[in-house]
Amino acid sequence: MKRICSFIIPIIIAVIAAILSNNILDKKISYLSETKDLSEFATNYGDFSKDRSIVAKKVLGDKGDLFLLGSSEMRIDVPQNSLNLFPIKGAEYNISSFGRGYCQNLQQASMIGACNLKPDQKLAYILSIQWFDDQAGVNPDKFASNFSDIGFYEFLNNPQISEDNKKYYANRTYNLLYQANKFEPEAIYAKLYCSNSFSSKIIRNILKPYYMTKVYLSEIKDKALIYSELKKLPEKTQDQKEYKEVDWDKEYNELLKESEQVISNNEFNLTDKYYNDNVKDIKDNVKGMLSSQDIMKSLELDDFKFFLGVCHDLGIKPYIIMPPVNGWYYDYLGLSMDERYEYYNTINSLAGSEGIDVLDLREYEYQKDFLMDVMHLGGEGWLKVSEGIYNHFNKE
Repeated sequence: MKRICSFIIPIIIAVIAAILSNNILDKKISYLSETKDLSEFATNYGDFSKDRSIVAKKVLGDKGDLFLLGSSEMRIDVPQNSLNLFPIKGAEYNISSFGRGYCQNLQQASMIGACNLKPDQKLAYILSIQWFDDQAGVNPDKFASNFSDIGFYEFLNNPQISEDNKKYYANRTYNLLYQANKFEPEAIYAKLYCSNSFSSKIIRNILKPYYMTKVYLSEIKDKALIYSELKKLPEKTQDQKEYKEVDWDKEYNELLKESEQVISNNEFNLTDKYYNDNVKDIKDNVKGMLSSQDIMKSLELDDFKFFLGVCHDLGIKPYIIMPPVNGWYYDYLGLSMDERYEYYNTINSLAGSEGIDVLDLREYEYQKDFLMDVMHLGGEGWLKVSEGIYNHFNKE
């Protein structure tokens, strides 16, 4: 009897401690959400704790933030970047960033499908053509580096998500994590979820207590991480905010004047500094490197269709933003304008079939200084995106 008690009592204590911790964290996060200035937390690019978190999205969504999903372009530090520009007069909301380098369609779909977003959640999504360069889609190691275990389980447990979309996600996740040799418990669960065999169902039932415990503890860990970030933030002030009124034409004219001062003496119309630092030495090696790629056969296109399917399940219509690339440089890489335009047309068609609006910026592929480099938005590019977001959500 003593042996049984010595085994059971620590388990009971651990369960009680976990429940108490969970309840305490809920109350503390609720309090901090009301008393702290969350804008710095919301706009912080590349914050993995925030990106993977279910709690963070609820806190920021409840505050009325617009969610901006994307990848490395969000790190470009120019005043016109929506993360720096908003809130403005007529759009008095902050923007929360979710995503970092190599955070692509599969990851972004699971990110929004893992949490209970409000039907009227403002959502903008920057979709990059370079994600489609590899026919295998997202790189397994890059996928694993951005993977959220809590997001994985919450996505598969979300009753709003269709079974077909859950199976697609589980199958892709298993293949990618298996190749990366990371997150073994989640890879096993994903494989079991995809299988309809009798033996797989038995194993799932046997492992159910383990995974239920893992999910519960992951939820507590999520709350603890977000609590630790929120408590570092400055206190919310009672000062009345004055929102800047943006004169879009004036902003474009100022950027045009700045552009006239930029020195560019290379065939790609890049700044000479960027060309000399990043392109000059590799130029001969990259010529035609994309000529054998068929971006319309990339698995990334299937992942984008999956993303749209998840949005459909959730009843959410994101504003999709398609940045251009540097046309001169991508012609040199061997991805022709015709191939790129086929991509743009396909994305427009797929989004349009779901009633989703697209900001198509292909016309700026051959405009000097629209981009910061060969693929990332610069000052004018970001101004177009910010104006598009402003007009789109004001129209709604």
